[in-house]
Amino acid sequence: MSRIDTADAVVVGGGIVGAFLALRLAEAGVRRVVLCEQARLASHGATSRSGGLLRLHHTVRSDTELAARSLPVFEQWADVIGGDCGYRRTGFLQLVGPEYAQALAANTAVVATAAGPGRTEVLGLDDVRRLYPGLSLDGVAAAAHEPDGGYADPVRAARAATTAARRAGVEVYEGVRVHEVLTASSQQRVTGVKTTVGRISAPLVVLASGAWGTGPAAGLGVQVPVTARRIGLAQARLPDVGRRAGPASVPTCIDDTTGSYFRPDGTDHLYFGVPSHPDVALGHDVAPLTAEEISSALEAVARRVPAVTTAHLTGTRAGLDGYTPDKRPVIGAAGPDGCYLALGFSGGGFKTAPAVADLATAEIVEGQAVAGKAEQDLLRPYRLERFDTGRQIVPEAPYARG
Repeated sequence: MSRIDTADAVVVGGGIVGAFLALRLAEAGVRRVVLCEQARLASHGATSRSGGLLRLHHTVRSDTELAARSLPVFEQWADVIGGDCGYRRTGFLQLVGPEYAQALAANTAVVATAAGPGRTEVLGLDDVRRLYPGLSLDGVAAAAHEPDGGYADPVRAARAATTAARRAGVEVYEGVRVHEVLTASSQQRVTGVKTTVGRISAPLVVLASGAWGTGPAAGLGVQVPVTARRIGLAQARLPDVGRRAGPASVPTCIDDTTGSYFRPDGTDHLYFGVPSHPDVALGHDVAPLTAEEISSALEAVARRVPAVTTAHLTGTRAGLDGYTPDKRPVIGAAGPDGCYLALGFSGGGFKTAPAVADLATAEIVEGQAVAGKAEQDLLRPYRLERFDTGRQIVPEAPYARG
């Protein structure tokens, strides 16, 4: 690594979170930022297997706030980032059963406070049927609607953010894995990283590589409770009856009554999640989705989208993501000076990446003193210390599935 062996910051992980962090650090004046990705950009980790849902509705206020700060970036991507992230405004629905109708109203009110009343509303079921005639609402008691919700293409977004980072001066290393974070002999300060192609000296290292970040952190004596779990996504082509109803007849949706999520893709296809959460070992190939897993997921989605009953499966993806015990990320400084964590997003990193990068960059560049500001209070719930102090994140108005 003779061309560049020193930097002012090294960001580890080339998914959407790492790409945004590298971009924002460079824009904030950090002169030499190196982004290291162990595989091809946005092709190996959670970003490449994300469904790309863009929604504000959550059961934790701080999650809602981060999503509300991030959605405008996706909406105005060409102007604020450049290129195309694949954002499509389909509308978003959160569906719940009767026992969670009050929780849905409470969470919708939080969205309205965070993002403005025009961003969300509780809809009557007749209105839902009118807007989205491709849906069946059997077993649904309440629905929250976000007219600006939808989806984007996670891989396209991550690569566009990386292109913007390059324009800002970031050096991008693909196929370069970080094995170890180096420190001074006193172990009090980060001095760089050891990679598969040599060392990079740097006073700041940001670990944003999902489950893979736990190894380098552990080498610093920092134990991050992030577990690698298998995740799945599939795509089906709707039959003629579904196409006659039109792709727009189905929104982006999370259905708490069946534990499923799905979204259109702008043509005659539908993406849907395939529940698959066994722990997996890093460094091993992730097993493809099984016929039983896909069949079970299709059955759940078909309860909401009847056209799926005779849909033709056209693709699947299996990968892994890093999950914490409370299914929320770890964000903040940890261990020796100069080490910062942004990992363990537990399936929720894509839609909040712009806000996380903005707030984390402010902390890194301006110092922990800014943590007293109102904006930085949003990151307080996500500190690593919560797992040692018994302050794990608990939903204020939970649903059956969190």
